[in-house]
Amino acid sequence: MKQEKQKTDPSMSLSKQRKLERKKAIERQKRQKKINAVISVCVAVALVVAVGSYVGYKVYRNVTKVVASDNYSKYLADNGFIDGVTATSAIDLADYKNITVPLSEVEYSDESVENDIQTQLESNKTLDKETTAAIADGDEVNIDYVGTVDGVEFEGGNTQGNGSDLTIGSGDYIDDFEDQLIGHKAGDEVTVEVTFPEEYSQNPDLAGKDAVFQVTVNGIYVVPELTDEYVKENFSNYASTADEYRKYIKDKNYNTNLDKWINDYLVKETTVNSYPEDYTAQVAATNKSLDYAYFEQMQTYLASYSSDYSFEKFIGMSEAKYDKQLKATAKENTKEDLIYQAILETEGVTVSLDDYKQYLLDNGTSEEDFESQVETYGTGYLVNNMVKIKALEIVKGLTTVQ
Repeated sequence: MKQEKQKTDPSMSLSKQRKLERKKAIERQKRQKKINAVISVCVAVALVVAVGSYVGYKVYRNVTKVVASDNYSKYLADNGFIDGVTATSAIDLADYKNITVPLSEVEYSDESVENDIQTQLESNKTLDKETTAAIADGDEVNIDYVGTVDGVEFEGGNTQGNGSDLTIGSGDYIDDFEDQLIGHKAGDEVTVEVTFPEEYSQNPDLAGKDAVFQVTVNGIYVVPELTDEYVKENFSNYASTADEYRKYIKDKNYNTNLDKWINDYLVKETTVNSYPEDYTAQVAATNKSLDYAYFEQMQTYLASYSSDYSFEKFIGMSEAKYDKQLKATAKENTKEDLIYQAILETEGVTVSLDDYKQYLLDNGTSEEDFESQVETYGTGYLVNNMVKIKALEIVKGLTTVQ
C-alpha cells in the first residue's frame, strides 16, 4: 500500500492543523474497526456454515443410511402377505385377467435349446487319457511341456507337470505350435519347434528367438452326447429321454420369458397409492445384508488383488450412493410384493410354508436344504416367494399368448 504524503495549508494555524489530523486519524480508526467487525462476522458465518454442513451431512447420513438386517421375515405374516397391509387398497392393480402376450416375445427357439444343451454337455466333458483317436483341429487337449532356447530352459516355459488345457486352432499358443500337435495321440511325446514373434511383450528376452518344446499329450477331452442313457443318468429329475429333455429346456425357458413379460406388464400398468414404509425400509435392509454376505464370501478371493478391498470398492460406489440405490430398488421390490398379494387377495387364495416346501422339493431341492432356508430366512419370507409363484400361475392361466 502506498504511503500518503502529509499536506499542509499555510493559511491554517499549526494547532488547527493538528486537530484536523487527529480527527482524520480517529475517523480512519473507526472505519478500520467497522471493516474488522465485518470480516469477523464473515469468518464466523463461514465457520458456522462449514460446521453446520458437516453436522448436517452426519445427520443426513444417520437418517438415510441403510442398516443391514438379516431379519428377512420382519413385517411379513406367515401367509407371505405384508403384515397389516391390504394390498388392494394400497395400489390400483392392473387388469390381470385380460392380458395378451405376443408369442414372438416369449418363445424359446430350437436353436437356443441346442445351444443350452451343448453348453451343459461341454461343462461335463472328461479327459480321455486312453483314447486312440488322433488330435484334430478343434479338439481340446491337455498337455505338459518344457521349452528351451539354445538348449537352455527359459522362465515360464515349463508346466511343471500340472497340465495345460489347449484348444487346437484357438491361436492361444505362438507360431504353429498347435498345428504340430494335430495327428498325434494321447501319451505321445512330441517335439514342437517354433519361433517367438519379433515383438513379444510377455517376455521381450524371447522376442524373435527359435525355441524347442518337448510336449507330452496327456489326453483329449471328450464331450458327451445327449442320449437317452445320458439323460437317465444325469437329468432323471427332469426327463427320461433326450427328446423329453429338449422339451423340458424349451418349456422352462418359455415359462421364464412369459413370467418376466407378465411381471413387467403388471409393474408398468399398476399404480402404488401408498407404500408400507416400515416394510420397504426392511426390504432395503435385508437386500444390504445379502450384499454384505456375498462381499464377505468374496473377500478371500478379492484379497489377492488388494489388501484393502473395502465394501465400497466392491460395490463400485460410495456407500451413500449405494444406499440411495438400495432404497429405490426396495420400492420396486415392494411394488411387486403388493401386486402379487393383491392378486391373491382378489382371488381369495392363500399359500403356506407347506406349499413352498412342496414346490422346492418338486424342483430338486432337498428337505435338508429347505430346513436350512427356513432357519435362515424365516416362514414369512419364504412363503412370500410362494405368493408370487402362485399369483403368476393364476395370471398365466388367464393370459392369451398368440
